[in-house]
Amino acid sequence: GVQLPSDAIRIKTISPLELPLASHPSALVESLISAEFRFTRDKGGWTVAALRTGSRPWISPEGLVAASNATKTKQAREELDAIAKALARFRSERQTYVSSDSHAVLVDYLSPRFLSRVIRVDPWQEPYRYRGERDNFTLRSLGPDRKENTVDDIVVSSPL
Repeated sequence: GVQLPSDAIRIKTISPLELPLASHPSALVESLISAEFRFTRDKGGWTVAALRTGSRPWISPEGLVAASNATKTKQAREELDAIAKALARFRSERQTYVSSDSHAVLVDYLSPRFLSRVIRVDPWQEPYRYRGERDNFTLRSLGPDRKENTVDDIVVSSPL
């Protein structure tokens, strides 16, 4: 997460939500966040070169994106590992993996008995990919670039 100095945030309203998100009570917060931006100009026009909040140091937008993608990559790996463990439990009971080219079908087979929560999309809001046959499987997140079979894909496959 991003941590902001308290003088950079002004909360306008807080509204409790009637339905909790996940298993925790939730609220909707409307706030204003103060930030400063440095721009550079090149042939293509103006771009943000750096930003900061409060008295914190200047940071590059690329650094923010990289930090966000690192956190999302870790989350995707954890979710794929959870699905792979559920697949292993499924196979130990049924002597086969789920045969399908659809992640939605996979989750329907695993949830709720082998997989306690439904995991359908990765942290970049793209559907996870699944290809499974009787004796092997591959789970995939397309990663930050959202393109299949590139260097940033996160892949878990059998055997574990």
